[in-house]
Amino acid sequence: MQTPAMAEEARTPKDIGRRLVLLRHALNDPTSAAFAERVGITPQSMNNYERGVRRIELDKALQIVTRTGVTLDWIYRGEKSGLSTHLFSLLLEQETTEERTGS
Repeated sequence: MQTPAMAEEARTPKDIGRRLVLLRHALNDPTSAAFAERVGITPQSMNNYERGVRRIELDKALQIVTRTGVTLDWIYRGEKSGLSTHLFSLLLEQETTEERTGS
C-alpha cells in the first residue's frame, strides 16, 4: 500500500519520465524519437518528458493512452491496477530487466 508521501513522489516529472521510458522499452521502441512518432508527439517534447525536464501535459498523455493502452493513472501516479494484463506483463518484465541490469 502506498503512503501519501510515496504517492506524491510518484508524481514528479522525473518519475513520470521514468515510466515513459519504461513504456517505450516495453513496447520495443529503441529511441524516444521512434516512440514520439508512434504516439504523435514531437521528439524534442518526448525527450523533455522522458528526462523529467517538463511534466507531460494532459493532452499529450491522452495521446499516449490512446495509442498504447496505458492509463493516465499509470502515467501520472504509477498505478498499475487499470492496465490490461498484457501491458501489465510487459511493463513488469521491463521493470525486472532494468532492476537486474541497473538501467
